[in-house]
Amino acid sequence: MREDPLPDADPNEKFYEGDNQYRMSGQALEFKQLNIHAWEAFDKGQDIHMQAAPSQAELLFRNYKVIKEKLKSKTKDTIMEKYGNAATEEEIPMELLLGQSERQVEYDRAGRVIKGMETSLPKSKYEEDVFINNHTSVWGSWWKDHQWGYKCCKQTIRNSYCTGAAGIEAAEAATDLMKANIARKATSEGGFFIEFAWILGINALNAPAPAEEKKLATWGTEVPEDLVLDEKLLTEALKKEDERRREEKDERKRKYNVRWNDEVTAEEMEAYRMKKVHHDDPMKDFLN
Repeated sequence: MREDPLPDADPNEKFYEGDNQYRMSGQALEFKQLNIHAWEAFDKGQDIHMQAAPSQAELLFRNYKVIKEKLKSKTKDTIMEKYGNAATEEEIPMELLLGQSERQVEYDRAGRVIKGMETSLPKSKYEEDVFINNHTSVWGSWWKDHQWGYKCCKQTIRNSYCTGAAGIEAAEAATDLMKANIARKATSEGGFFIEFAWILGINALNAPAPAEEKKLATWGTEVPEDLVLDEKLLTEALKKEDERRREEKDERKRKYNVRWNDEVTAEEMEAYRMKKVHHDDPMKDFLN
């Protein structure tokens, strides 16, 4: 390939500009673009080869140019639809041209709006006015004893199911029953329970009288008024209880012929109670 022999001459008077000009014009330029497209497509994974299948390479190149033009026109239409076209012949509204309106906005020296521009309320990231689990009011519409709840059923559990007026009546009945039980306990024992009842606003004096508890004997029956324990029998019962406990610890001392007697006297029951180990006794480990 030869360069231009007369590069300084007038182009209109030259009849030969060298062979290099044909490499950058005409079909030579199209063939160069076809080769570049084939190389790039092969690098991206396409099964294309310019020398092995030139017709296939040329067909793919034509399809590529058509798709590229469609994509370019689609992008242009999208931009014009979004931002408008300044070169269009459509008439622009007079309000936009002049920029005038009846609204008056006042600013301070720092450029902040003082008056005239309505500020939109910020939207919350939480869902509003959403009723769940058959509730007719939202969570937080009711407050009692430092706890939030639902106003429709007065429940303080977030994911609870609405029970309506029936649930409110049941809760009030349970509260009244609890107060009555506390007042009854306060009148029977006094002290702490009276103070606790006073905190809850319960009148312990007007509470119903508690049922009289029957005092049970040591062996489980009612205690007669004339019950008297015999000291000698109690001493013998204590000795028998000690022997029985020693036999339980050492099985070699247990007799073969064992007689069982179901009759238990008051002295024997008292001896059993006196010798019984109390698990809450701090000195139980030191007993013989």
